[in-house]
Amino acid sequence: MKYKTEGLFHCRMHSGIFLKSEKIYVFPQRIKIMDISKLFSIKILPDGKIIRVPKNYNLRQALLENGLNIDSSCGGAGTCGRCRVRIASGKVHAVPGKKISKREMEKGFILSCSAEVKGDIEVIIPQVKKRKAKIEAGLQELPEGKIYKSIDKTEIAKTKINPWILKEKITVEKPTIFYSTSDLFRLKKSILEKTGVKDIKVPLNILKNLPFLLRENNWEVMVVLNRETGTLIKIQPASERVSFYGLALDIGTTTLAMHLVDLLTSEIAGSASEYNPQIKYGEDIINRIVYSLKKDGLEELHDSVIGAINELILKLLKDSGVSGDDVSVMMVSGNSTMIHLFYGVPPKFIREEPYVTVANKFLNVSAGELGIKYIGEAEVYSIEGVASYLGGDITSGVLATNLSGRKKLSLFLDLGTNGELVVGNSQWMIGCSCSAGPAFEGGGVKCGVRAVEGAIEKVVITEKDYRCSYEVIGEERPVGICGSGLIDLLGEMYLRGVIDRKGKFNKDIGNSYLRFEDEEYRYIVAERKDSAAEKDIFITEVDINNLIRAKAAVYSGIKTLLEEVDLNIADIDRVFLAGGLGKNINVQSAIVIGMLPDIDLNRYSFLGNTSVTGAYLCLLSNEKYRLTEKIANKITYLELSVNMKFMDRYIAGLFLPNTDLKDFPTVERLLYSL
Repeated sequence: MKYKTEGLFHCRMHSGIFLKSEKIYVFPQRIKIMDISKLFSIKILPDGKIIRVPKNYNLRQALLENGLNIDSSCGGAGTCGRCRVRIASGKVHAVPGKKISKREMEKGFILSCSAEVKGDIEVIIPQVKKRKAKIEAGLQELPEGKIYKSIDKTEIAKTKINPWILKEKITVEKPTIFYSTSDLFRLKKSILEKTGVKDIKVPLNILKNLPFLLRENNWEVMVVLNRETGTLIKIQPASERVSFYGLALDIGTTTLAMHLVDLLTSEIAGSASEYNPQIKYGEDIINRIVYSLKKDGLEELHDSVIGAINELILKLLKDSGVSGDDVSVMMVSGNSTMIHLFYGVPPKFIREEPYVTVANKFLNVSAGELGIKYIGEAEVYSIEGVASYLGGDITSGVLATNLSGRKKLSLFLDLGTNGELVVGNSQWMIGCSCSAGPAFEGGGVKCGVRAVEGAIEKVVITEKDYRCSYEVIGEERPVGICGSGLIDLLGEMYLRGVIDRKGKFNKDIGNSYLRFEDEEYRYIVAERKDSAAEKDIFITEVDINNLIRAKAAVYSGIKTLLEEVDLNIADIDRVFLAGGLGKNINVQSAIVIGMLPDIDLNRYSFLGNTSVTGAYLCLLSNEKYRLTEKIANKITYLELSVNMKFMDRYIAGLFLPNTDLKDFPTVERLLYSL
């Protein structure tokens, strides 16, 4: 909403102003009106877009507020080094740090998060256009055409279509002088006769329009009703064909995935996916919680994800030709922090001991209450979580794999930004979050990237000359290394002797791809001449250390859960791998580095996005939705941050593959055979 004030326009969302005629945006740090002559210009090259800000304004903040694609996974803390930009001309005050090399500084590169604007400047943002195009293209693979890939299809076939939301055509008895009961009474009577639902509750907003809607449509209407609560959700003109749709949504820390589902046939009418725009405020949930504590931070995070959800909805409706009036319900799945931000509820205490949520289950609300557009007053539900770091996405995964219905011991692993796992069977379940961090999604690794086009996803090292051969997502030159590629690379370097068990480079093997540059050793994966990033793609010992920490957290979590119930790795009958990384991982490489249990590879199943699958099942079936509540309450949550067994296991895991090689007999045999 914008309103005119003395020739200027005030933007409530950003508390800034802009000159409409010049299309120049202004962000005066929450000051409503100020002297424009005191503002400095930031010119973005090569686009030519101009931003005006006051003196000492943070450069990163100005760029983000104008929708520019700045990668800042640490949320502006200055620790990730990814928000680098190049100052072509002008003055900024930038705090020097370890994340910018001397060579980069000489070329004018700075971290935008540490820079204050001191005058008019021209800024070059590396690959701002290229990266956006690659992300959009790469996301075509995110929503799987069949979301049940690798999930037992007999379990899906047994799911009876029985949503708790009803959509029925109702004929209301016309009043007469001799039968003059209220419109509401006769509507309820007709609904009861057609559906059997009693104690129907009609919201005031529907009641206000009821008499006109009934008469204008000759007493024939379509009602959308919650059979559990008896609440009337929508009432609209009747049509010859009943169209009844729902939306299944996974709010991931990194990605959003949505399916438009025909609730009469169970068919998926369309799928869409996009990166979670909250990434610009921080790559992991901790950084986002920290950002939510800033002034207006929670509102910004909420508005950001709701805006992206609205774009996905609009795309699905346009592509499918489905009317938003025919979408009656949305089912949302996600980790606890993402769900808090979705509802606009403060997640502050999730990161503070004793680590509690505001709620694990939220009441259903109308789409409009959350700012969701295009689907009217459709009801929004979310799947119940277990604890602060074990959310509804994991409950969905347990539902999708039928882990809670299996007699034999199973392990469910969601390998994404966080890393959550559940061990159990039909009798009991125990789960935890292993806090692996974003390393396997490119965070904390200098040349790490998410799984976009141009990302190196598979790596093999030639034994003779230590040269890397690799496969890239899409027909692109490489821009970086994604999670599956990093796992391959780490395993290959260890097996070929490029690094030792501690992750340190072996400098005595005559490796021409191991080079000392910018005061550190680097192992070159792709040469500058072959790279779309216009630089060498490499890995350093610091990167390797971050990856080892992440893999140690995952395996230590598995071992600790099993020890809590007096079981061991050999007792596992099935391992379900979910999440973006779980879908693409080379299990053999993950075993070599000590990330996954060294068991028969045939015991592993690859599932992709089980969070959105669980949401889909809950859309179709009231029984499945009720089952998620039972699952969430059945899982015992183990807090690893205060568990000494986990700490011991974690320290043991800071070697490749592990301090205790007896846990990895296959790896031991591989090493002896080389």
